[in-house]
Amino acid sequence: MAATKPQSEYWKPAARATSLLARPVASASDYKLRMYSGWTVTDGTFQPVTEDRRSNRNVPYPSYIDQAYRATYGLSSLQLAGDAPISLCAMDVATDHLWKCAPDFVKGEVNVYPPNGPALWSQNESHQEAIFRQTEQQTKQRGEDVYSEFKSKPWGLWPLWVEDEWGFDYVLLVWYADASTDYPDYFDNALIATIYDPRREAQADGQGAHFLISGRAARLERQVKNFFDRAGFKTDRLVFVDGRSAPMPLGEATSGERCFAATKEVLSCILNYYLDAATGIEMDLSNGRLWSLSQWVNPYEYRIEMAGINAWVLMATFDYNARITVECIEPEFKTDVVADGRRLTLQPFHLAGPHAAPEVAADDYLLHSGQSKADKI
Repeated sequence: MAATKPQSEYWKPAARATSLLARPVASASDYKLRMYSGWTVTDGTFQPVTEDRRSNRNVPYPSYIDQAYRATYGLSSLQLAGDAPISLCAMDVATDHLWKCAPDFVKGEVNVYPPNGPALWSQNESHQEAIFRQTEQQTKQRGEDVYSEFKSKPWGLWPLWVEDEWGFDYVLLVWYADASTDYPDYFDNALIATIYDPRREAQADGQGAHFLISGRAARLERQVKNFFDRAGFKTDRLVFVDGRSAPMPLGEATSGERCFAATKEVLSCILNYYLDAATGIEMDLSNGRLWSLSQWVNPYEYRIEMAGINAWVLMATFDYNARITVECIEPEFKTDVVADGRRLTLQPFHLAGPHAAPEVAADDYLLHSGQSKADKI
């Protein structure tokens, strides 16, 4: 029987990887990955404490318990497997972090609200009235308007979870409201709103294009207006305009990554809007739409970014020298990951993504069947 190699021999980086790294260390032998109990991988920058040797003295305790709990739940419920639903908590942590990273003058003009759904926005509208009555009852009990946060700033970005006959998806509601003359810090005159929905019609037209879902858009616009009316907005001047974003290819089951990408891009658009306004350039709404966003989003790129944000926020809640560690999943390990209603046995490509990239949308932001635009270039 052949002698077993030392554990470290299995984790030396390949020669090609070393050359690509431009030799940041003295030699390749100075950089090793070692496996410890619990299948924890470390690059050697810190000494891990194995599970069988942990104690109260060397286990960190969060200083911000509420934020730690939120980030922990968001990270554990993110489900990196493709097409698995992204939890509201994970979306909340990720989009809230985007807002916190914006310049102060943008944060003073924009609110990114915690994700909401599906009760107020889905096809089943039977319990919407009960939710509005319960919310208005809280206003009476507290003696203050619980909707006031929605009117505290001109711009609102709100990820919504929608369930209907076309699928279960995140959409992004964006609106702009003006302040009244009597209350300059109370932005209750809703002027413009748009809904960025990445899903397209399943049936193609004669040219093979899959259009935006007009039935879903009309229903959501009606429900949004109803929410604005119940929240005390003035909607007599409200106009719903088009908002184009990267389409979701047919066969995908969740658009949470594209909602996160849209939130990120809209914040950048608002930043540029105020920078342009400072130089006398005003946004042109004569074409009946708000900003047109990217025509291509790779869902795995943004899902991994969301996982990184949740992990980073979790680390920031500890009064400790925290590090991120990665726990390996054994091959063919059955987990509770559910994607599109089906339980999955995780494979590596579920986490890192398939090699085939999503299509680049056509110039009109419709999803076309057949050859993609990227293939034609």
